[in-house]
Amino acid sequence: MSIIGINKERCSNCKLCTQNCGSGFFSTKRNGDVEFNDKLGKCHMCGHCVAICPEDAILLKDLDDVDTYAGIDAPETIIGYGKIFQFLRAKRSIRHYKSKKVPKETILKIFEAMRYAPSASNARLWRYLIISDPEKIKTISNEVIKAQYKYLGFQSCDHAISYFKSMDFDPIFWRAPHIIILYFKIMHYFDMNLKDNTMLGIWGDDTGTALTYGMLAAQSLGLGTCWIGNLQAAIDNNRNILGILGIKGHVFGTFTLGFPAVKFQRTTPRSQLDIKGLEEL
Repeated sequence: MSIIGINKERCSNCKLCTQNCGSGFFSTKRNGDVEFNDKLGKCHMCGHCVAICPEDAILLKDLDDVDTYAGIDAPETIIGYGKIFQFLRAKRSIRHYKSKKVPKETILKIFEAMRYAPSASNARLWRYLIISDPEKIKTISNEVIKAQYKYLGFQSCDHAISYFKSMDFDPIFWRAPHIIILYFKIMHYFDMNLKDNTMLGIWGDDTGTALTYGMLAAQSLGLGTCWIGNLQAAIDNNRNILGILGIKGHVFGTFTLGFPAVKFQRTTPRSQLDIKGLEEL
């Protein structure tokens, strides 16, 4: 999967690729022609050159999902601020789900939305796991309760488990029919020989962006979601949970998914933001 050059018959030498390539793969020769340097070996495959070329002159290898449509050059014409602001304010963390499963084709749309989320240096290190077996979700929930019993307000894990069992209540995944987990393979951390936690923070940022793409896509499909931080915290206390999940690495984010069993009638209040620098505008 790579960018391999320029179609000279199409190229108009507009130089937009040279201005938008952050790695310097495109430059201008003395005669004014744009050239592509395939020897730098540091292309992040961000695709900006492909997206910005007005002549569709960038040559690709094993890349077949490039698309164009009305409004691609002016996204504000696809959906205006007013509508998207209302959509964002309507986002709720759903903790009451219907029992029916979400169709596979609908779930694939959510993953497709997350596929196009940006990441630092286009690293795209995330991996995904979806769990839909109610018994397995229950097992994982119990393991999280055991690891998080103090956070949940109990003196012991046994007390927590027996209490929620008596209530027939799942305080972790809220009986959602699906949970989606984003994780990074731990080998990436060691391969990069990191000296500090900077990249872990950046990967966390990438996770938040990708899962937000997915949760908003789910909302557009009439589904509900809720970010579940307890799973991450529980794994820090009990790495054996990874074995139950069937993965290796580091879990960065999880959300529940299903059809909401509740409808909200109005937005919720939020405090004003603390913003410095506005007085200079």
